Amino acid sequence: MANINAGSAEGGSAPEPQGEPEGRGDSKTRILIAVIGGAAIVTAAIVAALLGRSPDGSPPSGRSDPCDLNRLGDFWNQPPSQRYNQVLFADRLRPRVYSAVSPDSNPEVSVKGQLNLNVPAGQVLYLIRRPDPKTKDQEGNPGNNRFYPATPVTPTSAGCWEDANRPVGYPGVKGIGQTYMLVLVGRDQAAQFPADRKSGTWDGYSHNQWRAINTIDVMSFYISTA
Repeated sequence: MANINAGSAEGGSAPEPQGEPEGRGDSKTRILIAVIGGAAIVTAAIVAALLGRSPDGSPPSGRSDPCDLNRLGDFWNQPPSQRYNQVLFADRLRPRVYSAVSPDSNPEVSVKGQLNLNVPAGQVLYLIRRPDPKTKDQEGNPGNNRFYPATPVTPTSAGCWEDANRPVGYPGVKGIGQTYMLVLVGRDQAAQFPADRKSGTWDGYSHNQWRAINTIDVMSFYISTA
């Protein structure tokens, strides 16, 4: 604001108005613009935090890959022939999965994935394996095409899940491909799976036996051990 000084009574001319020294007004203007700009950035950051996004509109780096799937080593691969239940994931992110296979004669398979799915009450998400009958082991024996329940799967709140270092079957089984399936089954049936595995004569479920079990397919993917 300009400071108007009445001046001295001496002299015949009216005193000149005393404004701010030259350059000070421009400096204050630049400071004001900088303050306003800084406030806008802070406001954008606060709004972005409330919405779960970064100021430029992209997801925050810490949340964009909560399962660290993009940081897996080179020996991890996305299995081909991935399928998922389009009804279950109609309004959700598509599931993602990666696999790694050891080079042993009885390979160990590890899988990691992200599955944004709310498991209904009374249901269990279960991992199932099925040897591919179109593939052969090191002795020329084909996969038996039977269904083998492996383990229940409990995704984290971010949908992360994994199954680590699971042997395919027996020494020399290398070459047998496997279809991995995630299915929903009732709690009673989920409890029956390990009981059946303990049976001395049990060797997986045949197609007819599997069809008799009430399941909902969630997703499937193929893993080669060749």
